[in-house]
Amino acid sequence: MLFLLEKAAARMGFWLTAPFVRAAFYLRERKRDRLRFPRRWLSPQQIVSLDLDLIDDDDQPRMDRSLLDLLVARRDQIKANSSRVSVVNLSLSVFLLATYFKVGADVSVLGISIKDSAGVPEFLLATNATMALYISSLQGNVSILEGAISHLIGKIFPAGMSNVMRAALLTEASIGKYYPLNMPHLLLTDFHWRLGKFLAYFMVVIALVVAIIIIGFNVALMLSIWKQSSIGIYSNLIVIYVAICGIFSFLFMFLTRLPTTFTDYSLLHQMQIAEQLNPKHAEEIRRKAYRSSIEDQSDLEQRGFIKPRSPYQRK
Repeated sequence: MLFLLEKAAARMGFWLTAPFVRAAFYLRERKRDRLRFPRRWLSPQQIVSLDLDLIDDDDQPRMDRSLLDLLVARRDQIKANSSRVSVVNLSLSVFLLATYFKVGADVSVLGISIKDSAGVPEFLLATNATMALYISSLQGNVSILEGAISHLIGKIFPAGMSNVMRAALLTEASIGKYYPLNMPHLLLTDFHWRLGKFLAYFMVVIALVVAIIIIGFNVALMLSIWKQSSIGIYSNLIVIYVAICGIFSFLFMFLTRLPTTFTDYSLLHQMQIAEQLNPKHAEEIRRKAYRSSIEDQSDLEQRGFIKPRSPYQRK
C-alpha cells in the first residue's frame, strides 16, 4: 500500500512539474537560439552598405565615380521635390494654426487664396496629412540613396578624405565638426569632446521636442474639428483619415530612418557553404552549435518530459 502511495505521489509530482520543466527548456532553447542567430541593430544606411559589399567582383568596377554622381543627382532631385511639397505643407499648417487660435488669416498657395469657411480646415488638414505621407515615402528613398552614397564614398575616395566628402555630400549626417583622420596624434581635449557630444544630444532633444509639438498641435486640431463637425459626419471621416495617415507616416519614418533589428543567420549560411566544400566540417559546425540543445533535449526525453524529435529541429 505504501509503495502504491509513493508511486502515485511521484506520478502526481511529475505531472505538476512537467509544464514548468518544459517551459524552462523552451526558454533555455530560445536563449541558445539567440546566441546562434543574434539580433543586430542596423540603420538603413548600414544595411545598404553591407548589402553593396557583397556585389560580385565582376560588377565592382562599375561602382565608380559616375555611379556616385548619378546617385547624388537623383538624391538631390528627390530632396528638391520633397522641399517644394514641404513648403506647401508649411503654408497649410500656418493657416490651420491661425484657424485653431481664431486668428483671421488668408493663405495663398500656388496662387490660390484660401479663406476660412466651413469645410476648409477639414480639406486642408486632409491635404496636409496626404502630403506628409508622400514626404515620408520620399525621405525613405533618400535614406536608401544616402546609404549607397556613403558606401561609394568609402570605396572611391581615400580613407583620409572620407570626412570631407561626407560633409560635402551627406550634409544632414554631419554636425559641422571636423575630426582629422590623417593626424592621429591630434586629439580633441576632453572639454571639446564632451561639448560635441552634448551638442549632438541637444540636437536630438530639440528634434524630439519639435516632433512632440507638431503631434500635439495636430491632435488638438483634429479634436477641435471633431467637436465642431462643421460639415457633419464628413468632418469625422476626415479626422479618421488624417489619424490613419499620421500613424502610417510615423511608422514609415520609423522603418526607413531609424535602426531596425535583423536576425543574423550567418551560421546557417556558413553550414550551407561547408556542406558543399567539406561535409565533415559542416557536421562539426552543426554539432558544436547544437551540442547543448541536443544534450538538454536528450536528458528531458529520457526523463519523459518531452517527446523525442529531430535533434536539429528549430522552433
